[in-house]
Amino acid sequence: MRSRLHLINVVFRCYCCRRMPMMPAQNNRLVLLYGSQTGQAKAIAEEIHENAERHGLRTDLFGLELTEKKFDVTKESCVVFVCSTTGDGDPPDNATKFFRRLKKKTLPSDHLAHLSFTVLGLGDSNYTNFCNCPKTLDKRLQELGAKPFYPTGYADDAVGLEIVVDPWIEGLWTAVRKQLGLPPESCTVAGETVSMETTDNKHAPGGVPNSVVQDSSGETEGKIDMKDGRTGETEINGQHDDNPEKVIEIQSDFKNKEIVKSYEDSTNDRTSMAHTDVAEAVTHSIELENKGGVISTTKQSTGPQTENTASDCCVDATDSKTTDKSENKKTAEASGTEKHILEADTTGSKDRDGQVVDTVKEQAGPSLRVSVPPLCDSGLTLPAKPVPYLEVEFHPEESLCIEKLPLQGGCPFPSAAADVVMATVTMATRLTRHDAVKTALDIELDISHTSFKYEPGDSFGVVCPNDETEVQDLIHRLDLTDHADTTFSAKVIEGTKKRAAAVPAHLPARCTFRHALLTCLEIRTVPKKAFLRMLVEHTSDAVQKRRLQELCSKQGTADYAAFIREPNLRLLDVLTAFPSCCPPFERLLEMLPRLQPRPYSVSSSPLVSPDKLHFVFNIVHIPSGSGRAAPCTGVCTGWLDRLTRHMQTGVYGDMAEEDGVAEKIGQMSLNDPLKIPIYLRTNSHFRLPTDLSVPIIMVGPGTGVAPFVGFLQHREKQRELSHDAVCGPSWLFYGCRHRDRDYLYREELERLEAAGVLDHLVVCFSREEPVATETDGAPPARYVQDNLHHHGDDVGRMLLDEGAVLYVCGDAKNMAKDVNEVITQIVQKYKGCTIQEARNTVFQLRQDRHYIEDIWT
Repeated sequence: MRSRLHLINVVFRCYCCRRMPMMPAQNNRLVLLYGSQTGQAKAIAEEIHENAERHGLRTDLFGLELTEKKFDVTKESCVVFVCSTTGDGDPPDNATKFFRRLKKKTLPSDHLAHLSFTVLGLGDSNYTNFCNCPKTLDKRLQELGAKPFYPTGYADDAVGLEIVVDPWIEGLWTAVRKQLGLPPESCTVAGETVSMETTDNKHAPGGVPNSVVQDSSGETEGKIDMKDGRTGETEINGQHDDNPEKVIEIQSDFKNKEIVKSYEDSTNDRTSMAHTDVAEAVTHSIELENKGGVISTTKQSTGPQTENTASDCCVDATDSKTTDKSENKKTAEASGTEKHILEADTTGSKDRDGQVVDTVKEQAGPSLRVSVPPLCDSGLTLPAKPVPYLEVEFHPEESLCIEKLPLQGGCPFPSAAADVVMATVTMATRLTRHDAVKTALDIELDISHTSFKYEPGDSFGVVCPNDETEVQDLIHRLDLTDHADTTFSAKVIEGTKKRAAAVPAHLPARCTFRHALLTCLEIRTVPKKAFLRMLVEHTSDAVQKRRLQELCSKQGTADYAAFIREPNLRLLDVLTAFPSCCPPFERLLEMLPRLQPRPYSVSSSPLVSPDKLHFVFNIVHIPSGSGRAAPCTGVCTGWLDRLTRHMQTGVYGDMAEEDGVAEKIGQMSLNDPLKIPIYLRTNSHFRLPTDLSVPIIMVGPGTGVAPFVGFLQHREKQRELSHDAVCGPSWLFYGCRHRDRDYLYREELERLEAAGVLDHLVVCFSREEPVATETDGAPPARYVQDNLHHHGDDVGRMLLDEGAVLYVCGDAKNMAKDVNEVITQIVQKYKGCTIQEARNTVFQLRQDRHYIEDIWT
């Protein structure tokens, strides 16, 4: 009897330890500070804040803009910074004041000697100044005497932030408790573990395979050993806890080879990467560098870069400034080998609504909906279940005037240098021939009678809606049709356990489901693991639920990368693939990020036409396949194309009718003003020199030429207005695919060259036979970097002897990196120095603003 009571006592203590938050200790306070431009860093800081209590920690969360209002870093002892980078390595807007004060040269070297800190940096390695802001923060804090207590993490959005963020957060808890002098945690307290039982499923409730038996809060170990101040190896233990009371048990008699396929999916010919090749293609090492104590991602490449087609910031992985602007990328083999999955035999079946669908019987490899051993047989470690915190209240008696609602609830837009204005579209011109690989569209806006003022080189944001058809498909898929246009308000659930719960600021106080999906929520964002974890809770089919668990688990990281992140799946794609999943709209309000405006470069000069503004973009087309349920266009580029189709003209002749477009436009009158909301974005560097005598070198393939058209038109007008002014030489290196199909602004550039405004127009065509050059045995030029190399002596002389400014605009993934490498080689040859000395010189050119980029992924 005594032993039995003892056993009950042990089980009870374990249960309480797992279920109840630790009692706060007196010295358990941690301050979380974030610098965030688009909300990513803020969301990660909120995640840490949300989970801290379960680790016995008391946290305060502040944005860096609240320095000396809500917090004073000089009075804190333990701080975690989560910070992103924006622009050309600049701090986020909300961190500008904090950085300005931190950089004061009058601060003593022991100004922050009392402070212990760590930094989690977010960046994109496609950009030269990867994680420049968190790196600068880390360095400056140590210069002022602060001491890091945990290695800095640099998460790379180019390969997936979660690769570094997840293990970094796991190891943070142990490091913080040690720093605060708290004892080690007696039991693991975060996350869930799913065990796969392959024995007879008769013990499952109701005899249903793959059924959830018990909730859990077991945690996978993540240890970062920091003995004697040194950084050790990161250990990620993928095994689940052996204690059956700490796991969700899933008892199953199948290997996840059967899975329901939606009737909406007609992409039976899609292909997937074989599991082993997926793992190789997306393998990244999470390394702790002993020298410097840094957690970072290292991308392992097995081959040259491929030509990119369409991806976006997801924030929209499908749009203008973030995608599809490269005309300069070399076509090569992919890193990692794609293999075709054998077509599956299908038979008729029914889903939860009685619809006839197909059931996949066998498949030769993994896909979005199907896994293979060892993943389908393994235990899983899941993210913590997101805490619900919003509820909606309908107001059917209220009629809502959608046109009068403030844009995204009146919430300020990121990188905004001025207020939003309504600009009138006055002209839309297709700059490419009908048989070009991509379609480029030039839009003219009338900005008279607005407060919008710009300079050449500026960029502006277009506040665009989501695609109406896609929104309607979502409404139908989520079974929201009956309430889609009913007025509602959102409020925080009373008594929610969500910390700092609040209604999103970008949601109007009175709204409709349709309006929220159309104008407020980023429905194209790639679902993160936490989002998939939420979907698990609203999936009725056991097989589909298991697959979603795998995709959001630690063990399923390779599958998540291959089948969710790499193909840039959207919410509708995931819901189509898992037809028994139907999340409530409130959960979408909580977890979908804000719909971001899309940025574009100005391609005109206010001196030429002060009331007009031009910009150019490629219309992004995203095919179906690889998990994408249907083809679509870029959020903003597709919208602008549809909006202006009735007025579009072409530089290569009259526009041909396309699929009854004229009928689809309806009865829109040409006299009706067509207005779009825009705002000027901050730009501190990408501007022409104020001194006209300074030489300029411009590199802009494809639509990257846009700002340089404005530069040259501006200089032409400046020459007219300043008769005695001496203008320095100007070079433009431009590239496209075909001379007669997609040579953007050809007539204007040739006119500017003939007028002497542009001294050298150097053009190459990547899909035509390159023209041989007279340089010493150099291969013919196909890309802009080839022509830079051919003219290396002139480029080197202007950069190093004449004080020229080099501008690069366009694709960041390939072109900008290749240009940087060629410039480094030019400097090395011109100076006769080592490659490292050349790199140092190029770095200094960037620091001095003589090498300036406006690039995107």
